[in-house]
Amino acid sequence: MFKEWLKDDSKIILFDGGMGTEIFKRGIKPGKLPDILNMEQSEIVTEIHKAYYEAGSDMCQTNTFGSSYMNLQKYKLEDRIKEINEKAIENLKKVCPPNHLIVGDIGPSGEYKPPIGKATYEQWYSSYLKQIKYLEPGIDLWHIETISDIEEMVAAIQAVKEVSKKPIISSMTYKKTKRGFFTIMGNSLKDCIEKVENENVEIIGGNCTLGSKEMIELIKEMKNITNKPISIKPNAGKPRLTQGGITHYDQSEQDFAKDILQIVKLGAKIVGGCCGTSPKTIKEIKKGLDALV
Repeated sequence: MFKEWLKDDSKIILFDGGMGTEIFKRGIKPGKLPDILNMEQSEIVTEIHKAYYEAGSDMCQTNTFGSSYMNLQKYKLEDRIKEINEKAIENLKKVCPPNHLIVGDIGPSGEYKPPIGKATYEQWYSSYLKQIKYLEPGIDLWHIETISDIEEMVAAIQAVKEVSKKPIISSMTYKKTKRGFFTIMGNSLKDCIEKVENENVEIIGGNCTLGSKEMIELIKEMKNITNKPISIKPNAGKPRLTQGGITHYDQSEQDFAKDILQIVKLGAKIVGGCCGTSPKTIKEIKKGLDALV
């Protein structure tokens, strides 16, 4: 079904919005791995997935952003990698309507290569492979997201291709500089796109870090570099910390949706939201997309 959607010029694929910020809204303390709720409070995770589908999302991703082996090690949860990932699929399957899709979410390991850290390609590859094997049977496609080092992205893509033939959305996270868009590790937009194109991924994306207005600029540059379908999931503006230490995003759903429609007009095939976005945001985008038809 996903491949048919990609071929259909009239179809804009609506992704889901933020998971972490929705979980934190429900009183989960920052510092706790949201993925552990797949077991401990699965009803919260399922409720969020259900709300996104009902708001209009064509596809939602598993609550497994932090469930790679290397990231789980930080929480001393690596022995539960199978349980966390498989339970994430189970929670999403409970509420996935017919003709909608389940996306396997793969987030960053949180480990960096020298001189910042000690991570190697082999460690990244092995870590992702452990996670991917548990997600593969239950998902329709992959979203490798919020990666800030192109070498880590390549390791994740190659790990997916080791066990899966399902489509891949390869989504880096960029910051805007005076010289253009770069990852925090110094990879340029052009370099990232060329390297993932060499890996034959189906969709190239950008998510997180940037707000919707900056993503308008990003997609203009992306369209000049690649002919691949593009996925865009911005944050809801700039984050600010409240007195209680909770991260808050102030952009309205209407303002965000207006920018997303501009992003669609500029050529995005897949759109959704990242941090600070909610089912209300997706509902607003859906309303705008329906008006375009």
